[in-house]
Amino acid sequence: MQGCFPLRRPANFKKIEIPQTYEDNLDEAEIVGIILGDGYIYKNNLVRLKVRELDFCQHFAKLIAKTYGLFAPIKLKKYPTCFVHSTNLAERLINLTRNNKEIPDFILKGDKFIKARFIRGFSDAEGSVDVIYNRRQIVITQNNVSLLKQIKQLLLDIGIQSKVVIKKFGSAKLIISLLRNLELYQEYIGFAISYKRKKLSEAIAYLRNCKAHDSEKYWDVLRHYLHSGKSLRGSAKELGMHWETYRSWIYGMKTPCQIKKNIEYGWVPEDYEDLREQYDFLPLISFQ
Repeated sequence: MQGCFPLRRPANFKKIEIPQTYEDNLDEAEIVGIILGDGYIYKNNLVRLKVRELDFCQHFAKLIAKTYGLFAPIKLKKYPTCFVHSTNLAERLINLTRNNKEIPDFILKGDKFIKARFIRGFSDAEGSVDVIYNRRQIVITQNNVSLLKQIKQLLLDIGIQSKVVIKKFGSAKLIISLLRNLELYQEYIGFAISYKRKKLSEAIAYLRNCKAHDSEKYWDVLRHYLHSGKSLRGSAKELGMHWETYRSWIYGMKTPCQIKKNIEYGWVPEDYEDLREQYDFLPLISFQ
């Protein structure tokens, strides 16, 4: 707390509105995501969000008012801070998250829209859009590795593939990359923070316009050579490719970086195993 709030202020025992509708459950899922990310619960009577983005604080305050019927003022100091003095709300969130450490069952067992709203809240709090050099990916940073692994499964339930990276030093990261995954993230989850929404849109536009990410062409080349019956030069000419590039793909001499990344994430065509039987340079992967 570090002197930000008067800790001796009497706790607010005002009765909160318990979520009853499906819409309320969606909003509460997002609130839980925010709390597990950047939120703080103090001695069962204070719920606080302190972040850099004013629009994020305002969004959180609106969710609290809409879902629980509580006023959540915002203090504008070095960082915008939204806080709620409510014993009932603090106790509810502590019980739901098992002392702000775990994802509640209603989210883990919920439909994809409940899961998506939770992920949005958590990503707004702990996520960023990485656009350094040629990278275009969403990175969620967190010390709780088990929590990241649960979020990875929630993403998979929505159809989005991701990878948890654990380093010897520093926080673990969950990475969402590849055009299709980012498009699904934008469609089903998105960000409440405006500049993150903009960066994600720009990242997707970049990947759509980048020929290096036309991964389907690589697989088409492998399929084409199996049935062309022509020489390498003749087969390459049919597809309008330089024959040396065609040859490097067919013999596994060079694999596009994006294809390597696709395979690493398990994002491969349905006939991948059939292609592996013909091209022994394709690695064995486990479909889970």
